This record gives sequence, structure tokens and C-alpha cells, in this order.
Amino acid sequence: MTKPDRFVVLGTGGLFTYQVLQTLIKESVQPVAYIQSGGSPLQVQSSFANIELEINKSRDAVVQLISAENIPVFFESEIELHQQIRKLKADFLLVACWPKLLPVEVLNAVSKKALNLHPSLLPKYRGVDPIGDQLLVKDYNFGITLHLLDNQLDTGDIVLQKAMKLDSQYNRNDITRQTAQSGAQLFIKAIRTYSASGWVLTKQIE
Repeated sequence: MTKPDRFVVLGTGGLFTYQVLQTLIKESVQPVAYIQSGGSPLQVQSSFANIELEINKSRDAVVQLISAENIPVFFESEIELHQQIRKLKADFLLVACWPKLLPVEVLNAVSKKALNLHPSLLPKYRGVDPIGDQLLVKDYNFGITLHLLDNQLDTGDIVLQKAMKLDSQYNRNDITRQTAQSGAQLFIKAIRTYSASGWVLTKQIE
């Protein structure tokens, strides 16, 4: 019997990250570790700015979710990212929202593939806020893309995509939750088919 693939999730601790992790856990597909951008919540200075308080609240919720499952949590500022991933002997890396490009040494720290979940139908709406960009132009053809990571932003070969036509009744948080849930399911499908049948990758056409 083959051993299940080991994977590490990277995230910012926001709603998208939370929903991806929650869906994976519900499906009994758990990461060997979760790595959060920035520092530990204990290192974050308290603020009276509502937006910062909400961000910190979300990050705490992710850490609580992961800790309840006895999954190790690491913080970017406290580790050498590529070294930690190598120590964890990860087969896959799954990025569920990250604030910057990852260096090649991080992408090469896993034995199989480094992947990203992007909440749009790539190559449309690349960048850090695809949902906001779509809402701005009232484009309700939302979706989620699972793609390979490379040395550019959101340009890697597409592994899987799912279209989600949502109307104006859905707000930003609704869309974030739905794309994240669907993205987690795409990742589960991808790792289960990788060894069995392989992937048919799609190049992104500009």
C-alpha cells in the first residue's frame, strides 16, 4: 500500500486560507504542516484600527483551526522557509494566498510539485486581488485555478480549473469562500491523480 502524499500549506491566515484548510480537514486530507506569512500573532502589536484587528482575528482563527488538529504551525519570520519544507519531507506545496513571489529554492524544496490556488479563471485577473478586480468591472464569471508555481506571478501551467458563474447577490466573502472550497477539492483531485494517471497541463495563453 502506497503512503499518502505529504504536503505543506502556505497562507496569510485570511478567509481564503481558512476556507481551504477547513475544507481539506473536513475531507480528511491534512497537511503535514501549515506555514503562515509574517510573524506569530504574539509578535503583532495590538491596534485600534478596525481593519488590522479583523486581519489579526482571521489569522488567529486559522492557527486555532490547525492547532486543534495537532498539525504543526510555523511562521515565516521564524524559519528558513525552504529548509523547513525540506525537513518536513513534503511531496507537494500548496499556496493558499501568499503576499509575494516564492524563490526557486522554495519551489524546489518539495519532491513533486509546488502549486498555487488562484481565485480566477487564469490567465484572466492575475495579481493579488482577482476577486476585487472582477467585482470592480462587474464580471461575475468567477472561478478557481490550480496551477504550477514558477518564477512569475500567476503564469504557471494550469493543472485544473473550475468555473463558477455567480450573480450580484454574492458578496466578496461569499465568493472567497466558494472559490476556496472548490480550490481545495481541485487540489485533492490533483494529488490523487498525480501518481495514478498524471496531469494534462494547460499552458496559459496571453
